[in-house]
Amino acid sequence: MRKLALFLLIFPLLWTAELKTRWADHKGFSRFVIEAPSPIQYSIGEYGEFFLQIILHGDHSIKPTPSVDSRIFSAVEAKRVEGGTLVLIRFRKSSLWKVFELQDPFRIVVDVRPRPQGRIMKYALRTVVLDPGHGGQEEGAVGRGGTKEKDLALTFCKELKVLLESRLGVRVILTRRDDSFLGLDERTAIANNAKADLFVSIHFNYSDDPTVKGPETYFLSSTATDRESRLLAYKENMGEITRAPNTDIGLILWDMAQNQYLYQSSKLAEAIQQELAAEIGVKNRGVKQAPFAVLMGATMPAVLVEVDFISNPEEEKLLNTPEYRRRLEEAILRGLKKYMGSLRR
Repeated sequence: MRKLALFLLIFPLLWTAELKTRWADHKGFSRFVIEAPSPIQYSIGEYGEFFLQIILHGDHSIKPTPSVDSRIFSAVEAKRVEGGTLVLIRFRKSSLWKVFELQDPFRIVVDVRPRPQGRIMKYALRTVVLDPGHGGQEEGAVGRGGTKEKDLALTFCKELKVLLESRLGVRVILTRRDDSFLGLDERTAIANNAKADLFVSIHFNYSDDPTVKGPETYFLSSTATDRESRLLAYKENMGEITRAPNTDIGLILWDMAQNQYLYQSSKLAEAIQQELAAEIGVKNRGVKQAPFAVLMGATMPAVLVEVDFISNPEEEKLLNTPEYRRRLEEAILRGLKKYMGSLRR
């Protein structure tokens, strides 16, 4: 009886044994290791060229991975999910990977090498979906002079559509063509059904500080870059963020559809942000990430562009002139060209 009692006391400790993780860069490849005191069951899932998940079955605790500063790994996260632990490994570049085991002690080893660039060089831009933010009863931000974000976004996208079609020779689809309401999930569904190569959601920003101006460009993440990004995502999501499960795995699955396009989305956001900031003449705020519902589920590179602040009275007046809008539309065109050039290198 005493032996049984002792076993019951130590069994949970064995079941929740701590797993160790580490990574290292080597010549030509990078290695990530999960070490356990005894063999464990696990499964592997790949989501595109930039993301790998490992599900560790059972009840484990994982010692946090040191901050990642690797040539290939961009981030490693561990989250508890039903039935085990989910380890997410993000790659900085399109990569090939292999997994094998070592014993004494038991280790799961992931070796990752950069993928030959030929696959990306085949990428072609054929269809672009432009998404004018808000619409219908959702007015979005309103400038101090009365300009409504929903109206300005629609005008801007219609003009940008003509510019991209004439200068790039691509097909451009608008998610809405008039002042009508459209659900956020419907917008990405339009892009998915059209098998679009890019999804660009256009918005105009607001700040209580009337002097703030300049662009902010975002791509999807389950967490926000900073407090301002988190508040902006909450505002733009119009409450639709609550439609997903309120669990870690729910947030992970949101992010999963975009993970295979993470690198391309970040490059697209960076190119557009640089060109718009230079055109408006402001310090580049940098590219940010946030859980924008309108980007969730897109099966192509997707970004949300806050073109400028309509809360700035001077910028609001300029944005209501075709000449100034054309300058910003040309900047986005240059951003798309720069993005395409980066994929061909």
